[in-house]
Amino acid sequence: MKTRTSQKNNPWKSFSVVLIVGIFIIPGAVLAQTTDRIGDPTPHQPAYVASKNDLHTIQVTPRTSVFHPIAPSVMTLDITELLQQIDESLMLGYLENLTSFGPRLTGTPACNQTAQYIYQTFQTMGLTVRYHNYSEGAATGSNVEATLPGSDSDNIFIICGHYDTVADGPGADDDGSGVAAVLAAAEVMKNYEFYHTIRFVAFSGEEQGLIGSYHYVEDSYMNNDTIFAVLNADMIGFAPLPSDGTQGKIFENANSEWIVDYTKAISQLYWDYIGIELTAQGESWGSDHYSFWQFGYDAVFYHEENFNDYYHSADDTIAHMNLSYTTRFTRLILATLAEMALQPRPVLEISSITGGFGVTTNVRNIGEVNASDVNIIITVTGGLFGKFDKSFTTGVVLITPSESTQYRAVPFRIGNIKILVTAEASNADQVTRQAT
Repeated sequence: MKTRTSQKNNPWKSFSVVLIVGIFIIPGAVLAQTTDRIGDPTPHQPAYVASKNDLHTIQVTPRTSVFHPIAPSVMTLDITELLQQIDESLMLGYLENLTSFGPRLTGTPACNQTAQYIYQTFQTMGLTVRYHNYSEGAATGSNVEATLPGSDSDNIFIICGHYDTVADGPGADDDGSGVAAVLAAAEVMKNYEFYHTIRFVAFSGEEQGLIGSYHYVEDSYMNNDTIFAVLNADMIGFAPLPSDGTQGKIFENANSEWIVDYTKAISQLYWDYIGIELTAQGESWGSDHYSFWQFGYDAVFYHEENFNDYYHSADDTIAHMNLSYTTRFTRLILATLAEMALQPRPVLEISSITGGFGVTTNVRNIGEVNASDVNIIITVTGGLFGKFDKSFTTGVVLITPSESTQYRAVPFRIGNIKILVTAEASNADQVTRQAT
């Protein structure tokens, strides 16, 4: 394991920035509009557009995928090690560095210097890094992408946030919190090997109408990138009340509901490290996940429960953030990403237990790869002649994905009995099911 390098005393803090406030300034009446939202109402949207109608209109054949990772049922040791490395000190260091540049309006020196800081931070981690440059009208900017290649897969999973801000706000929560989560995830994941490829992406141009992410996703689409899931963190740091610190929101479209279910499973599985329960909100066009939806990629948008009182203002500072909440929300997104990127595994399901003459059970592999050396055990308790439990075991060399195997046992019992079926494999978690 490599030693983590602290980011707190970064030399970029010494830059003095002259902010050019004339770029992209839109009348306040426009900023106040909150029309044309879809799904659960939220004030969160790009600052310098009035409605969803001001975004790009896409007419392409959407990318679709039938591959959905199966949520784990038991904790993974490597994942708990990752979560233990995400602490408030790490998150504070990244937040201090990001906000030290002041407001980071796309196209200004401060925004460009922030991009350089993110690039060099990724580079120091030993990741493959690139600028993804774009221009649209008077707007020019760069997205920063770092890649952790998968050991045996070109399938891509993305964690992202946006580092640009409004003209007069330091953007600690919007969206320093999301970018800090991206950087922290990269910091701890770089030391591990994953089966699938992971991209850590920081967008600019979000406040101008998601233009940075739009051009990034457009290029990914043209490159036929196999992006399976996008986890977008935007404003995950404001929780003024204790009750706020245990709740969070997740926005999804119909195709991305599986990511919601997956994240909720992760939240429960690693609850002691996370302590945040998510509520699905439906659709929202207000952040960079929407660009992925437009091209057919599965994506979700993670957001704080209680909307930030200092949104798009000079008071969006670290002082108004809840670092414990930011840290735990980051752990939730990190654990979701890391579990998704692990090597595919079989998942056994006991689909049925039936009686009659004997006991019959069906065991199915609902996972992504073959289940090897499967044992199926039927244990019968109670009934006449039931002084002792009776177990029956059979072995199956292989159960392929979506395949079912049936096992029947004939216990010599009369009357009410209890049945316990256990299925296990050399490369899958044990599952059980009871019947009477």
